[in-house]
Amino acid sequence: MNIAIHGRNFGSNFSGMLMQLFEMLKEYDMNLYVNEKFYNFMVEKTLFRPEVKGLYSDKLPEDVRFDFMLSIGGDGTFLESATFVGASGIPMLGINTGRLGFLSYVNSQNIRKAIEQLVNKEYTIEKRMLLEVSAETPFYGNINFCLNDFSILKKSRLSMIKIKVSADDNYINTYWSDGLIVSTPTGSTAYSLSCGGPIVTSQSNVMLITPIANHNLTVRPLVISADSEIKISVDSNEGSVLASLDYKSYTIKNLKQITVRKANFYINFVNLFKNTYFCTLREKLMWGVDLRN
Repeated sequence: MNIAIHGRNFGSNFSGMLMQLFEMLKEYDMNLYVNEKFYNFMVEKTLFRPEVKGLYSDKLPEDVRFDFMLSIGGDGTFLESATFVGASGIPMLGINTGRLGFLSYVNSQNIRKAIEQLVNKEYTIEKRMLLEVSAETPFYGNINFCLNDFSILKKSRLSMIKIKVSADDNYINTYWSDGLIVSTPTGSTAYSLSCGGPIVTSQSNVMLITPIANHNLTVRPLVISADSEIKISVDSNEGSVLASLDYKSYTIKNLKQITVRKANFYINFVNLFKNTYFCTLREKLMWGVDLRN
């Protein structure tokens, strides 16, 4: 079994968990391909040098057929790991060393069970929708997709920005605000939620348009079909704004025509422990804290 592993920096309290994970993977005689930067950090942090089949830097080895990608970190690490997977279809599992963990939900208490289920094929695959972003002058390099959201933000506290939005050539609104988020169902529990957007189940075929601190109080988040094509133009007194695809941010100039649509591929999300989306919501958002339940 070939396993790709990607991660970010972690605290000393997770060193033991990481060593345990690599020892378990070795028990099952797995071929491990680890991100080079993460591997070097891990060796320096723990003085533990796990045996690996290979290291990779900017992209996964093209001559290896991977069975899984393990993302070690929080949800941000999972989003970064998804850029390595891209359209390859490699199933992804997140091991949580972060805080909330909507995407990276395997914790230190259930690592062994999770690895056993992978080996025994006791899991299901959820296909998670992505967004594809295009522009006349590309600002995003060779990675123009996102799993959570695409957002536009003003660069300073000075003045609002003007964002004109249409869907399928039908004018929706011009937002005078601090910014705008276009989100997938997966991203509905991320930035969009903190800006008042609705929670949408992960398998819904929709996109969310959520304004950030809109100046008109009658404007509300909007849910539209994922089969729509959204076009956005921006005007800022500063001459430029920030645009982000998940964790990656860029400075773009005004009046850039940006198109957002559903990508033509999915991320294969590994679901273990018979978790349902609603179980995750109750746990992560602490809905069960109400003593009446």
